[in-house]
Amino acid sequence: MGSMQYKSLEMYEIPRVVVFGPNAINKVPEILSKINLNGLRGLILIGPHFGKHLLDKIGCRICDVEEINELSPESIINLANKYANTADYIIALGGGKIIDFGKALAHIMNVPYVSIPTIASHDGIASPYVSHVLQMDLNKYGIGKVHKSPIAIIADTSIILEAPRRYLLAGVGELVGKLIAVKDWEFAVRVKGEEFSEYAAALARDSALIALRNGGKLRVHNEESVRIVVKALLGCGVAMAIAGSSRPCSGSEHLFSHAIDILAREKGFRPALHGEQVALGAIMMAYLHGMKWRKIRAFLQGLNIPVTAKELGLDRDIIIEALMMAPNVRPERFTILSTGLSRKAAENIVETTGIA
Repeated sequence: MGSMQYKSLEMYEIPRVVVFGPNAINKVPEILSKINLNGLRGLILIGPHFGKHLLDKIGCRICDVEEINELSPESIINLANKYANTADYIIALGGGKIIDFGKALAHIMNVPYVSIPTIASHDGIASPYVSHVLQMDLNKYGIGKVHKSPIAIIADTSIILEAPRRYLLAGVGELVGKLIAVKDWEFAVRVKGEEFSEYAAALARDSALIALRNGGKLRVHNEESVRIVVKALLGCGVAMAIAGSSRPCSGSEHLFSHAIDILAREKGFRPALHGEQVALGAIMMAYLHGMKWRKIRAFLQGLNIPVTAKELGLDRDIIIEALMMAPNVRPERFTILSTGLSRKAAENIVETTGIA
């Protein structure tokens, strides 16, 4: 008998407690004691426009509060130094930027963090990773890959429901992108022999399918539609934790969105929301993969999610440039774009799919 081949050891962290639903924020004190953080000193991060009125509900007796005005490595490092010996854990209360800030800060300080999202616009609320652009900035300061799953996620659907609908729709766009991410991953398995996690891929794909199957319910802006999106985004966060990378949830459609963000910074224009850019990318990548891209486009259109560059306030040239730049954003991530697109091919994709 041949010797048995063992797979290498796998280790992943997933949140210990997830609470979501109306008035979930009232459960914070109970959750903190459940995860043994009660009685320790916390640091609550809030955004400049939102969050102050929720502080009472968190009911943290020994907590410092910091209002975050910018998401930069300098501001993260400064806070890490300021609270190095005082904060035992972090609560990030806000949108994607605040949660990314909290995640990076908790990573640097090596303390647990609790995610309390006030919008459901992308899967950062549950994933161990920060946005690509922030990670690039952190790398310049010698801070390696942020890998920090929240110890608890408290998603109060009544708070998320109050946020402008545009954010929730961006969350739906983010979910639709998972169809492409999984397709790209399978492609990389076939072409590059990449490691694959069946479970992580299924979880990510199902998160997208939940959105697609509930198109009717998502047309109404209510607690139920918020719950559908939040639940699916949480599933994505867990999928990434299981995969040990963002692979199941981030493929060519994300590289395209990152490219727009990088171009926006270089050229000084304002990008659209991450999930909106991902949705636009998903239509084009579905076309490249030979998937039913028209079906994806029709689904997005039915929810009034932008399906053209113009609707997002982006130039046709930016879209074309982003398509060509996308494979170089993360050269190690093999996707349908990895062969590189000529300008002519990029123009053809944009025209055929009606993006611009």
